[in-house]
Amino acid sequence: MDSLPSDQKLRSDFVDFSGKGFLEELQNCLKTVVRDNQEQMRRLVDDLAPKKPVVDKKTEFWNAYRAVSDEYDKEYQQKYGTDLDTTLIFAGLFSAVSSAFIIQIQPQVQDSNPPILVLVAQSLLYISLGATLLAALLAVLGKQWLMYYSSAGESRGTIAERGLERQRKLEGLRRWNFNTIMRLFPLMLQFALLIFAVGISVYLWTVHHVLAIIAMMLTATGFVSYSAFLVSAMAFTDSP
Repeated sequence: MDSLPSDQKLRSDFVDFSGKGFLEELQNCLKTVVRDNQEQMRRLVDDLAPKKPVVDKKTEFWNAYRAVSDEYDKEYQQKYGTDLDTTLIFAGLFSAVSSAFIIQIQPQVQDSNPPILVLVAQSLLYISLGATLLAALLAVLGKQWLMYYSSAGESRGTIAERGLERQRKLEGLRRWNFNTIMRLFPLMLQFALLIFAVGISVYLWTVHHVLAIIAMMLTATGFVSYSAFLVSAMAFTDSP
């Protein structure tokens, strides 16, 4: 009589063990195991991944400064380097032409009583040649100045020291008005070209009046056109 309730109890426990509650408990256990395994795998991957270097705010600032300054310096050197190269090429060609005309007129100046117009023409040609050579000399100095500035980031030291040196040289360029000096080279060459044209016109007047008039008309046309372009550039912001 005592064994019957015990058998019924075991049978009921078996039913509960194989019922819906057991399946839910088993699923929860499996989910927990899977979640733990995924967490362990994630930690293992994080441990194997290369660690990023720790950068303080100061180093991060100078890295950003270097990136911006390198881009600025590249455009700056390309702009003025091209202008200086053009100035040197034009000055070399123009000085050769001026020297040829000076040599052509030189025998007439060496006479005992040379004409006044020949002396004036020769003087103007010498002034033109001198202005051209001066522009070439300043262009060479400008190239050296620009090369000195471009070497700022190549010096030894920490990134902060190189950045400070580059900033010091940039402020030096601004203090000494490097941009203004760069604008003087084209003006000097244009002045030399104008003086050369006037000198040729004066000399041609001693050779033949018609040739002199043609040269004067061309010189006047060029001067008026240049003046008109200059005025339009100052009057209109969209003028090239």
